Amino acid sequence: MSFRIFMTQGVNEIGCNDWDLTIQLIIQLYKQGNEFISFKNVDGNTVITDGDDNHLVTVDNKQLFSEKVWAIYGDDGKTKYFTIMLPSEY
Repeated sequence: MSFRIFMTQGVNEIGCNDWDLTIQLIIQLYKQGNEFISFKNVDGNTVITDGDDNHLVTVDNKQLFSEKVWAIYGDDGKTKYFTIMLPSEY
Protein backbone atom coordinates (compact mmCIF):
# COMPACT_ATOMS: atom_id res chain seq x y z
CA MET A 1 0.00 0.00 0.00
CA SER A 2 1.45 3.31 -1.07
CA PHE A 3 0.52 6.69 0.38
CA ARG A 4 1.83 10.18 0.09
CA ILE A 5 2.04 12.10 3.33
CA PHE A 6 1.60 15.86 3.35
CA MET A 7 1.91 18.15 6.31
CA THR A 8 0.78 21.70 6.76
CA GLN A 9 3.00 24.57 7.81
CA GLY A 10 1.63 24.42 11.36
CA VAL A 11 2.57 20.76 11.79
CA ASN A 12 5.94 21.43 10.19
CA GLU A 13 6.53 24.15 12.79
CA ILE A 14 5.54 22.09 15.86
CA GLY A 15 7.23 18.91 14.60
CA CYS A 16 6.69 15.38 15.84
CA ASN A 17 8.54 13.40 18.50
CA ASP A 18 8.44 10.15 16.46
CA TRP A 19 7.52 10.40 12.77
CA ASP A 20 8.17 6.69 12.10
CA LEU A 21 5.65 5.62 14.76
CA THR A 22 3.13 8.26 13.65
CA ILE A 23 3.23 7.11 10.00
CA GLN A 24 2.98 3.44 11.04
CA LEU A 25 -0.08 4.24 13.18
CA ILE A 26 -1.75 6.20 10.37
CA ILE A 27 -1.30 3.35 7.88
CA GLN A 28 -2.39 0.69 10.38
CA LEU A 29 -5.49 2.66 11.38
CA TYR A 30 -6.35 3.34 7.73
CA LYS A 31 -6.21 -0.42 7.04
CA GLN A 32 -8.79 -0.77 9.85
CA GLY A 33 -11.10 1.64 8.02
CA ASN A 34 -10.20 4.98 9.60
CA GLU A 35 -9.88 7.97 7.27
CA PHE A 36 -9.90 10.69 9.95
CA ILE A 37 -7.41 10.29 12.79
CA SER A 38 -6.91 12.68 15.68
CA PHE A 39 -3.85 12.76 17.95
CA LYS A 40 -4.12 14.53 21.31
CA ASN A 41 -2.10 14.63 24.52
CA VAL A 42 -3.71 13.34 27.70
CA ASP A 43 -1.66 13.02 30.90
CA GLY A 44 1.64 12.41 29.11
CA ASN A 45 0.15 9.92 26.64
CA THR A 46 -1.02 10.32 23.05
CA VAL A 47 -4.67 9.36 22.67
CA ILE A 48 -5.73 8.61 19.10
CA THR A 49 -9.38 8.85 18.11
CA ASP A 50 -11.46 8.82 14.95
CA GLY A 51 -13.52 11.67 13.53
CA ASP A 52 -16.35 10.91 15.96
CA ASP A 53 -13.98 11.00 18.97
CA ASN A 54 -14.13 7.20 19.38
CA HIS A 55 -10.97 5.86 21.04
CA LEU A 56 -8.72 3.92 18.66
CA VAL A 57 -5.43 3.50 20.51
CA THR A 58 -3.27 5.10 23.21
CA VAL A 59 0.50 5.50 22.96
CA ASP A 60 1.61 5.28 26.59
CA ASN A 61 4.20 7.66 28.02
CA LYS A 62 4.82 9.49 24.75
CA GLN A 63 3.50 12.73 23.35
CA LEU A 64 3.80 12.52 19.58
CA PHE A 65 2.81 16.16 19.05
CA SER A 66 2.82 19.20 21.32
CA GLU A 67 -0.82 19.95 20.44
CA LYS A 68 -3.84 18.33 18.81
CA VAL A 69 -3.18 17.15 15.25
CA TRP A 70 -5.43 15.60 12.61
CA ALA A 71 -4.52 13.18 9.81
CA ILE A 72 -7.14 13.19 7.04
CA TYR A 73 -7.25 10.74 4.13
CA GLY A 74 -7.69 11.84 0.55
CA ASP A 75 -7.75 10.19 -2.87
CA ASP A 76 -7.68 12.30 -6.02
CA GLY A 77 -8.02 9.29 -8.35
CA LYS A 78 -4.27 9.06 -8.94
CA THR A 79 -2.79 9.31 -5.48
CA LYS A 80 -3.87 8.16 -2.03
CA TYR A 81 -2.64 10.50 0.67
CA PHE A 82 -2.97 11.75 4.21
CA THR A 83 -2.72 15.40 5.11
CA ILE A 84 -1.45 16.00 8.63
CA MET A 85 -2.68 19.32 9.98
CA LEU A 86 -3.61 21.36 13.00
CA PRO A 87 -7.38 21.67 13.49
CA SER A 88 -7.08 25.44 12.98
CA GLU A 89 -5.69 24.77 9.49
CA TYR A 90 -8.70 22.76 8.31
